[in-house]
Amino acid sequence: MYKDLFKPHYTLGDKWLVVIVLLFPVAGPVVRHWNNLFFLFITVTSLVYLFTKKNKHSLLFTKQEKIILWVFFLFFGNFVISALINGWTPKQTLELGNELKFLFFVPIYILVRDNDKLKKALFAGVLISIPVIFLFSLYEYYYILPSISRTNLYGAYFHLFIGPITALMLLLLYPSYCLWFKGKRYTVILPLLSFMGLFVVVFSQARLAQLTIIGGFIVVLLLLIKSTKVKLIGLIILVCIIALGVQFKTIQERVLLGSQEIKSYFNSINDVNSETRNTSIGLRLELWRTAQYVFKDKPILGIGSGGYPKYIKKYIDDGLVSKYVANVNQAHNSFVEAFISKGAIGLLLLLMIFYYPVYLAWKNRQESYNTFIGICIFSAAISLISLGESMLINKDNGVSYLVIFTAVLYSSLMQDTNTVPSHNI
Repeated sequence: MYKDLFKPHYTLGDKWLVVIVLLFPVAGPVVRHWNNLFFLFITVTSLVYLFTKKNKHSLLFTKQEKIILWVFFLFFGNFVISALINGWTPKQTLELGNELKFLFFVPIYILVRDNDKLKKALFAGVLISIPVIFLFSLYEYYYILPSISRTNLYGAYFHLFIGPITALMLLLLYPSYCLWFKGKRYTVILPLLSFMGLFVVVFSQARLAQLTIIGGFIVVLLLLIKSTKVKLIGLIILVCIIALGVQFKTIQERVLLGSQEIKSYFNSINDVNSETRNTSIGLRLELWRTAQYVFKDKPILGIGSGGYPKYIKKYIDDGLVSKYVANVNQAHNSFVEAFISKGAIGLLLLLMIFYYPVYLAWKNRQESYNTFIGICIFSAAISLISLGESMLINKDNGVSYLVIFTAVLYSSLMQDTNTVPSHNI
């Protein structure tokens, strides 16, 4: 596998970049500091390349490239302007590290667009990451979990990160396999890695991860299979997997609890003091309902990142929303979070980040079918994750995944369609 990543004329800089991109999805989910470390490696390498080693083509951009670069740049600029208008606070300073990653997308993209092996390196990392996460989870589940609470599982990581990220890796498994293996010789890899990934998803007990797998699997079926009969068989298999999954006590309890929380919330929708707003799902629904009041006050640029708890106090005092939302510092939904913190402009920019690559990939799907599949699956996965968590825009590890995967997949699309010529570092 590795021999295909290193051309004979590759310099040390070429090889370094391939290695850190490959290791990013492998090391990132296991140890939090490694996630930031590999993102730092890529960022520093991109800045050095930008200011010292770029070739004459590096700053010549097509219209499609300018759009994506401006979107990420403006998403960061939206944070700065909103923070200044609403008053810069220590919380804004803490948020600055996450927001800078959107700005760093620009040099990172300039770096990766000049190396045509990085998509293969990233997808090799996806294949390797699943058994690594599985072994790590197996160790923690059987040796660490008996002595700690579920929310402390996976060491420095919360289950709401490791579960969805593993689901993302699982959904990218098939296009990664197709990129690396030809024919049916190694097809045993697919069920083996699928089992490993599903083990992590199940025992993370993260309903969001399970939702991502189900929704993402449907997208994969629609994208990869042209036969209606085969799609129907695939859906039947999915139903069987779900039916089998709910036989696990952990999944059964979480599903039943979730349905009860939703029912209880809407049964007491007019009672803001109800305890139903202090449940996992009830609190999320109340947070999302609160967004309407924030939008009425700050519709264009929002209230600034991290300003949610302080700003909504007046709504609590007026009896419009539950007191329980005061204890939460995020909306647990990327779209709502962008809507509140960055206003309508921020939400529009986020939608561009998520779906402009899909639009462009669809237009060029004949020339770049494999990359089109990868972009669509990635977009579907991050959309599903964003329904229940906002880590992709306000948590350093989640933002890292969004920036690196988008940069590599988008640059691959440009290379496949000959929109940008391939050059080496």
